[in-house]
Amino acid sequence: MSGFFRCLADLATLARAGVVGWVLLQVGEGPEALGQVARLLLVGWSLDILDGILARASGRPSPLAAWDYPLDAGLAWAGWAYLAGAGLLAPGVAWGWAVLALVLLLRRPKKSLSMALQVPPTFAPFFLAQSLALEAFREALVWVLVVLLLDGRRFFGVVQEFLEDAGLFALFARRRA
Repeated sequence: MSGFFRCLADLATLARAGVVGWVLLQVGEGPEALGQVARLLLVGWSLDILDGILARASGRPSPLAAWDYPLDAGLAWAGWAYLAGAGLLAPGVAWGWAVLALVLLLRRPKKSLSMALQVPPTFAPFFLAQSLALEAFREALVWVLVVLLLDGRRFFGVVQEFLEDAGLFALFARRRA
């Protein structure tokens, strides 16, 4: 049974790669595609959760487990590329953030830094959907609430892992002392 779950986890990972590609195909489409892009990103993040659940159920890492984080980054930056291509981000902001992220990561290649730099690209499509694709924004809010209700402990564990890796817990401990 564990092999079956690992296979399903890999299929979810491959499907997430397909979602990244599909979002990238939207680059150059106008603002009217924002709702579709937001929904595609929700599918991608849902597949991320699903492949993790399936991989843990298998008891062993899946062969495609190494692609989990690069695909997370791919979802974030594909959404950012769509926003830039749709004219929803000023070119200076879009390129400036991407170049800043690249330079910082080349100088200090650390997952926690990469995750921090992906926060604006991850949330920008949903933030803009609040005014340009309200239905998709509402669907995203419902998605977040459902995910937090179903697996909030895991989400906050990931946030804690990020803070520890970034050294922020040590920073707060030093300030208290």
